[in-house]
Amino acid sequence: MGKRIGVVGCGRWGSKHLSALQQIAEQGSVDAIVACDVHRTALEQAKSMGFEVHDDPTNLVETFQLDAVIVATPNDSHFELGKRFLMEGVDVFLEKPLATTFDHASSLVSIAIQEGKILKSGFLLRFHPCIVDVKQQIRRGRIGAIQAIHYRKKSVRLDDGQSHALDSLAIHGVDLAEFLLDGQTPLRISEVTGSRRSARLTLEYPHQVEIRIDVGWDSEENIAEVEIIGADKSIRVSLQDHHQYSIGGDTHEPKEMEHQRTPLEGVLLDFLSGESPSIASSTGSILRTIKCIEQARMQLNALGRLNTRELKG
Repeated sequence: MGKRIGVVGCGRWGSKHLSALQQIAEQGSVDAIVACDVHRTALEQAKSMGFEVHDDPTNLVETFQLDAVIVATPNDSHFELGKRFLMEGVDVFLEKPLATTFDHASSLVSIAIQEGKILKSGFLLRFHPCIVDVKQQIRRGRIGAIQAIHYRKKSVRLDDGQSHALDSLAIHGVDLAEFLLDGQTPLRISEVTGSRRSARLTLEYPHQVEIRIDVGWDSEENIAEVEIIGADKSIRVSLQDHHQYSIGGDTHEPKEMEHQRTPLEGVLLDFLSGESPSIASSTGSILRTIKCIEQARMQLNALGRLNTRELKG
């Protein structure tokens, strides 16, 4: 028997969740999908896609007798919505970040444990078919010991004026590093520069591994890529391509992939199945990643204040 799912926040990214759930529903994992948003335009779009719609998240679960809720609203609303739905007794999938502070994220984890409910977040790159295969190549020693990972996510999409590039974009790079390095966590933030709209972050990991992350909106072109540099070879993945990546030394050879679902479908199927073990980010991993991003954001803000004082002087 499938589950009854609500999607709260049906804008640009929420509509992708709805489309992914439509695909999953064809496999029998979902019985009902309800789109919820406070904005009429988003609801009209969802209705045109064939979904039942609702405009009030406060009575969504009770009205439709839901089993789980997916939250794809602005970052600063994640904590309150996640808390509400967990305490209403449903499983919750919160788009990243789980919360914008470590304390709030820890609170959500505690509530989920207390209520006996599943709480997961949107680190879909762990389900990218190329990334899954790359991890196997690394474990087999195909590229030698990892020396560095470079992650870039640049978008032509306009800055929304609220979200922080570290919270929304760089967080994927930090989680990806932990995934590929088998749970290792950064020793220190060696550098963070930029602004809320665009930022660069450099992290130092054990064994002198360096992670460089370059993210931002309002870019001249869309870029989504990761390069893993090993002692013997390197791997390059265009994250928009689910069919192939390249591996090699002086020259790179393409490695073809077969995949049956998108990364978003993969992470949602994992959430709905509740299977364990899972390649999805554990709650411990999510908390470590949020703590790292929060510290980077605070460091960047401190640098900004210093720069402002210097300019005034």
